Amino acid sequence: MDLQAIQGEFYRQVSEQNRQFRVNLPAERGVFLDRFNSPLVVNLRQYFRYDDPLAVYAPTTPIDQVEALRLKADAIAVGYELQRQYLRPFSMAHVLGYVSGVNQQDLVNDKQLLLADAVGRVGLEQHFDQSLRGRTGFLEFEINALGEKQAVQREATGVSGQSLTTTLDPYLSTVAWRAMGNQSGAVVILDADTGEVLALVSTPSYDNNLFSQLNRETDAERRSVLQQALTDERQLFFNRASSGAYPPGSTFKLVTAIAGLENNAFGLDTTVDDQGVLEAGGQQFANWYYTQYGGVEGLISLVRALTRSNDTFFYKAAEWTGIEALAQKAREFGFGALTGIETTNERAGLVPDPTWKEKTLGERWFLGNTYHLGIGQGDLLVTPLQLAQMFAAFGNDGRLCKSTLLKDTTAPKNNCSSLGIAETNLEAVQEGMIGACSAGGTAFPFFSWNARRVQLPDNLTPAEQIRRGVVACKTGTSEFGAADSRGFRRTHGLFGMVIGGIPSLLAEELDELDRQSTTNTLATGSASAEAVNEATVDLNQERQAWLEQIAEHDFPETLAIVILVESDENQPYAEGSREAAPVARAILAWLMGDTTLDVPIDPNFESE
Repeated sequence: MDLQAIQGEFYRQVSEQNRQFRVNLPAERGVFLDRFNSPLVVNLRQYFRYDDPLAVYAPTTPIDQVEALRLKADAIAVGYELQRQYLRPFSMAHVLGYVSGVNQQDLVNDKQLLLADAVGRVGLEQHFDQSLRGRTGFLEFEINALGEKQAVQREATGVSGQSLTTTLDPYLSTVAWRAMGNQSGAVVILDADTGEVLALVSTPSYDNNLFSQLNRETDAERRSVLQQALTDERQLFFNRASSGAYPPGSTFKLVTAIAGLENNAFGLDTTVDDQGVLEAGGQQFANWYYTQYGGVEGLISLVRALTRSNDTFFYKAAEWTGIEALAQKAREFGFGALTGIETTNERAGLVPDPTWKEKTLGERWFLGNTYHLGIGQGDLLVTPLQLAQMFAAFGNDGRLCKSTLLKDTTAPKNNCSSLGIAETNLEAVQEGMIGACSAGGTAFPFFSWNARRVQLPDNLTPAEQIRRGVVACKTGTSEFGAADSRGFRRTHGLFGMVIGGIPSLLAEELDELDRQSTTNTLATGSASAEAVNEATVDLNQERQAWLEQIAEHDFPETLAIVILVESDENQPYAEGSREAAPVARAILAWLMGDTTLDVPIDPNFESE
């Protein structure tokens, strides 16, 4: 009596529910498009046949698309899962991220998730996970007394997630990844005028398709490869481009130069007498040229000091500027703060000052700390992405542009703001940067490139030279860790550059491509939606496809490129000019189709 009168409605609802069985239909996750509106990732349907179509929980057998289409009319007989396939699985693994199945914590954090859903884990996949997901559809079957599926009672169509157009150049990303070879580090390439990120590459990398492949026949093999990647001592999943914080070394001298000039701490004609070693406070502070080659520069002023990356000048420059003004200028250039780029686990780095040192280490600030900061050493830490933002400012008339991975398809975003640098000061630093990449500087891999620009008019300003294709750069070799028994510390190699006039430098090829398309109806912009084997793909063919894309779309006028090469057991003393600059040279060689740039490095060049 109690069951019928009091709990009758409850058990009636339970009975009704037992008469229904719901099969969820996966939602099409939104995809990422590159800057040319071609896909960087696709969702592949993996079909299967229900071995016992009437059973509620039936075993399944994978089938191909042809078989699936034949059975499609019978909703009981066939189903599918979605496999996320990344088309550039190594060069873009860190920036795009990956998806994997939900775990217990995911379900606790988001009550809307279903067990069959996929969740973005890092990179753009995680940052935009909510908007990418979409809404799951379903088929609802009636169940008979034997527990068998009958006719479909209700059907709800799923809603696809939002797709996003990125600023990324997949061809350039692959070239950058290949140029790094077996070296650990990062490559960042920005549109200097907008802050758009064309490449954000970290090496070594991993295959982000490992997390989403559903081929049951190779599942054991996939798990083994994935486990090896997860336990690799080289930290394959660490995004060195935006999560790695490193001493910037001599690349920071650009900031020291601007800080001193803008604060009138010294002028363009101020000289320092470099005799190899500077003594202060009972300590000796050496210049790299003296340490490595026993050489001295003698009297040297700012432009030449930048060209030669002279430590002695910048020790004194930092002293004259003062720690507070130097730290403030570093922060104005974006150091010590997140860039806000649309990815995960970004680090802010560190700009040390007396307050920080007292609070963190319980010690007061010494002149030696200022010296170290002036040449990008000590406790100063920056990310390659932050460095790229800084270098971009020297290619865009002194504006700091906020980095972004998303293409604004409606109206251009105002991502840039002026740093207020006086024109004469900016030109002086640019002149020193051009010198660094020219004969007599420190970036010897670019001497031949800049030598070809000597036919430019003599009255061009440094900014105009950069806009005509002259490379302005800075090398850096940053010490870190404890000294060994000989007093040596391991070093990372860094290199940054800006180059303008890219479309003009490519004009002849683009014009020829345009003529071909007119006479031969050459199809452009026909990027494939198939995965690329980045390790073996023909880079010449890639360049031809890239040229077709930029002929149809566009390409930035000015690029900022930053390379970081970490030291390792094979090369514990990586240098900016010897390890990092050749990577940038290889990228530029590909961009320009200039194979003569790709020549053996002369070991007699003095490197820093």
